[in-house]
Amino acid sequence: MPEQPPPSAADASFDELFEKGFTRIVRSLALVGADRATAEDLTQEAFCLTYQRWSEVCRYDNPIAWVAKTALNKWRQHRRTADRRHGLLAQVDPLHLVKENKDLDEVDKRLAIQRSLERLPQRQREAIVLHYILDQSLSDVALTLELAEGTVKAYLHDARHSLAHLMTDDGEGPNREGDWSGSER
Repeated sequence: MPEQPPPSAADASFDELFEKGFTRIVRSLALVGADRATAEDLTQEAFCLTYQRWSEVCRYDNPIAWVAKTALNKWRQHRRTADRRHGLLAQVDPLHLVKENKDLDEVDKRLAIQRSLERLPQRQREAIVLHYILDQSLSDVALTLELAEGTVKAYLHDARHSLAHLMTDDGEGPNREGDWSGSER
Protein backbone atom coordinates (compact mmCIF):
# COMPACT_ATOMS: atom_id res chain seq x y z
CA MET A 1 0.00 0.00 0.00
CA PRO A 2 1.54 3.32 -1.04
CA GLU A 3 2.35 5.71 1.76
CA GLN A 4 0.03 8.70 1.89
CA PRO A 5 1.65 12.11 1.93
CA PRO A 6 1.21 14.06 5.15
CA PRO A 7 -1.74 16.48 5.11
CA SER A 8 -0.86 19.95 4.03
CA ALA A 9 -1.42 22.95 6.27
CA ALA A 10 -4.35 23.92 4.05
CA ASP A 11 -5.98 20.50 4.49
CA ALA A 12 -5.41 20.61 8.23
CA SER A 13 -6.98 24.06 8.52
CA PHE A 14 -9.99 22.92 6.47
CA ASP A 15 -10.38 19.88 8.73
CA GLU A 16 -10.27 22.15 11.76
CA LEU A 17 -12.89 24.46 10.25
CA PHE A 18 -15.10 21.46 9.49
CA GLU A 19 -14.77 20.05 13.01
CA LYS A 20 -15.55 23.39 14.66
CA GLY A 21 -18.26 24.52 12.28
CA PHE A 22 -20.29 21.55 11.07
CA THR A 23 -22.48 21.09 14.15
CA ARG A 24 -22.94 24.84 14.61
CA ILE A 25 -24.15 25.31 11.05
CA VAL A 26 -26.46 22.27 11.24
CA ARG A 27 -28.00 23.72 14.39
CA SER A 28 -28.34 27.12 12.75
CA LEU A 29 -30.19 25.66 9.77
CA ALA A 30 -32.43 23.71 12.14
CA LEU A 31 -33.26 26.97 13.93
CA VAL A 32 -34.32 28.61 10.66
CA GLY A 33 -36.64 25.71 9.90
CA ALA A 34 -34.75 22.82 8.34
CA ASP A 35 -35.30 19.32 9.65
CA ARG A 36 -32.18 17.64 11.01
CA ALA A 37 -31.48 15.46 7.95
CA THR A 38 -31.92 18.35 5.52
CA ALA A 39 -29.76 20.61 7.68
CA GLU A 40 -26.99 18.01 7.71
CA ASP A 41 -27.21 17.47 3.94
CA LEU A 42 -27.13 21.18 3.15
CA THR A 43 -24.27 21.79 5.57
CA GLN A 44 -22.33 18.96 3.96
CA GLU A 45 -22.94 20.49 0.52
CA ALA A 46 -21.73 23.87 1.80
CA PHE A 47 -18.55 22.30 3.15
CA CYS A 48 -17.99 20.48 -0.15
CA LEU A 49 -18.15 23.81 -1.97
CA THR A 50 -15.84 25.29 0.63
CA TYR A 51 -13.33 22.50 0.07
CA GLN A 52 -13.47 23.01 -3.69
CA ARG A 53 -12.72 26.71 -3.21
CA TRP A 54 -10.51 26.33 -0.16
CA SER A 55 -7.51 28.13 -1.69
CA GLU A 56 -9.72 31.23 -1.91
CA VAL A 57 -11.92 30.79 1.19
CA CYS A 58 -8.99 30.14 3.55
CA ARG A 59 -7.81 33.72 2.94
CA TYR A 60 -11.11 35.22 4.17
CA ASP A 61 -11.17 36.86 7.58
CA ASN A 62 -13.95 34.51 8.71
CA PRO A 63 -14.18 31.34 6.57
CA ILE A 64 -16.93 29.86 8.73
CA ALA A 65 -19.12 32.85 7.88
CA TRP A 66 -18.72 32.00 4.19
CA VAL A 67 -19.69 28.38 4.87
CA ALA A 68 -22.69 29.51 6.94
CA LYS A 69 -23.81 31.92 4.22
CA THR A 70 -23.45 29.17 1.60
CA ALA A 71 -25.45 26.75 3.75
CA LEU A 72 -28.15 29.36 4.33
CA ASN A 73 -28.35 30.08 0.60
CA LYS A 74 -28.70 26.34 -0.02
CA TRP A 75 -31.53 26.26 2.56
CA ARG A 76 -33.30 29.15 0.83
CA GLN A 77 -32.95 27.39 -2.53
CA HIS A 78 -34.28 24.17 -0.98
CA ARG A 79 -37.29 26.03 0.48
CA ARG A 80 -38.06 27.80 -2.81
CA THR A 81 -38.00 24.48 -4.61
CA ALA A 82 -40.18 22.84 -1.97
CA ASP A 83 -42.61 25.77 -1.99
CA ARG A 84 -42.82 25.70 -5.77
CA ARG A 85 -43.40 21.94 -5.72
CA HIS A 86 -46.06 22.29 -3.02
CA GLY A 87 -47.78 25.06 -4.99
CA LEU A 88 -47.82 22.98 -8.15
CA LEU A 89 -49.15 19.94 -6.35
CA ALA A 90 -51.83 22.02 -4.65
CA GLN A 91 -53.07 23.14 -8.09
CA VAL A 92 -53.13 19.65 -9.52
CA ASP A 93 -56.40 17.80 -9.70
CA PRO A 94 -55.49 14.38 -11.07
CA LEU A 95 -59.09 13.21 -10.92
CA HIS A 96 -59.39 13.49 -14.69
CA LEU A 97 -57.16 10.40 -14.84
CA VAL A 98 -59.83 8.10 -13.50
CA LYS A 99 -63.58 7.90 -13.20
CA GLU A 100 -64.89 10.26 -10.59
CA ASN A 101 -66.17 8.51 -7.48
CA LYS A 102 -69.09 10.63 -6.22
CA ASP A 103 -69.18 8.93 -2.79
CA LEU A 104 -65.80 10.28 -1.65
CA ASP A 105 -65.11 13.79 -0.49
CA GLU A 106 -62.21 15.71 -2.05
CA VAL A 107 -59.58 14.62 0.47
CA ASP A 108 -60.58 10.98 0.20
CA LYS A 109 -60.39 11.22 -3.58
CA ARG A 110 -56.88 12.61 -3.52
CA LEU A 111 -55.74 9.98 -1.04
CA ALA A 112 -57.32 7.21 -3.10
CA ILE A 113 -55.55 8.48 -6.21
CA GLN A 114 -52.25 8.74 -4.39
CA ARG A 115 -52.61 5.19 -3.06
CA SER A 116 -53.54 3.96 -6.53
CA LEU A 117 -50.55 5.70 -8.10
CA GLU A 118 -48.29 4.09 -5.49
CA ARG A 119 -49.53 0.65 -6.60
CA LEU A 120 -48.51 1.23 -10.22
CA PRO A 121 -45.16 -0.04 -11.47
CA GLN A 122 -42.49 2.66 -11.25
CA ARG A 123 -42.24 3.43 -14.99
CA GLN A 124 -46.02 3.69 -15.38
CA ARG A 125 -46.19 6.02 -12.37
CA GLU A 126 -43.40 8.18 -13.78
CA ALA A 127 -45.11 8.41 -17.17
CA ILE A 128 -48.48 9.32 -15.62
CA VAL A 129 -47.01 12.00 -13.36
CA LEU A 130 -44.88 13.55 -16.08
CA HIS A 131 -47.67 13.56 -18.67
CA TYR A 132 -50.75 14.38 -16.61
CA ILE A 133 -49.46 16.11 -13.52
CA LEU A 134 -46.54 18.04 -15.01
CA ASP A 135 -48.34 18.38 -18.36
CA GLN A 136 -45.41 17.19 -20.48
CA SER A 137 -45.99 16.15 -24.07
CA LEU A 138 -45.43 12.52 -25.08
CA SER A 139 -42.14 13.43 -26.72
CA ASP A 140 -40.99 15.28 -23.58
CA VAL A 141 -41.93 12.32 -21.39
CA ALA A 142 -40.06 10.00 -23.75
CA LEU A 143 -37.01 12.26 -23.62
CA THR A 144 -37.15 12.55 -19.81
CA LEU A 145 -37.51 8.81 -19.28
CA GLU A 146 -35.14 7.98 -22.17
CA LEU A 147 -37.77 5.78 -23.84
CA ALA A 148 -39.38 5.58 -27.26
CA GLU A 149 -42.67 7.46 -27.62
CA GLY A 150 -44.47 4.21 -28.35
CA THR A 151 -43.23 2.78 -25.07
CA VAL A 152 -44.48 5.87 -23.24
CA LYS A 153 -47.87 5.50 -24.92
CA ALA A 154 -48.00 1.87 -23.82
CA TYR A 155 -47.08 2.82 -20.23
CA LEU A 156 -49.75 5.52 -20.20
CA HIS A 157 -52.37 3.15 -21.61
CA ASP A 158 -51.57 0.45 -19.07
CA ALA A 159 -51.42 2.97 -16.23
CA ARG A 160 -54.81 4.50 -17.13
CA HIS A 161 -56.32 1.04 -17.30
CA SER A 162 -54.78 0.08 -13.97
CA LEU A 163 -55.88 3.32 -12.30
CA ALA A 164 -59.44 2.95 -13.53
CA HIS A 165 -59.49 -0.59 -12.14
CA LEU A 166 -57.84 0.42 -8.85
CA MET A 167 -60.32 3.23 -8.32
CA THR A 168 -63.31 0.91 -8.51
CA ASP A 169 -64.71 -0.84 -5.47
CA ASP A 170 -63.49 -4.37 -6.29
CA GLY A 171 -60.02 -3.63 -4.93
CA GLU A 172 -58.21 -6.03 -7.25
CA GLY A 173 -55.42 -4.52 -9.24
CA PRO A 174 -51.83 -4.88 -10.30
CA ASN A 175 -49.17 -5.72 -7.77
CA ARG A 176 -45.90 -3.73 -7.54
CA GLU A 177 -44.51 -5.46 -10.63
CA GLY A 178 -47.60 -4.68 -12.67
CA ASP A 179 -48.95 -8.25 -12.70
CA TRP A 180 -52.67 -8.48 -12.19
CA SER A 181 -53.99 -10.36 -9.20
CA GLY A 182 -57.45 -10.56 -10.79
CA SER A 183 -58.40 -13.10 -13.44
CA GLU A 184 -59.59 -10.67 -16.11
CA ARG A 185 -56.21 -10.14 -17.73
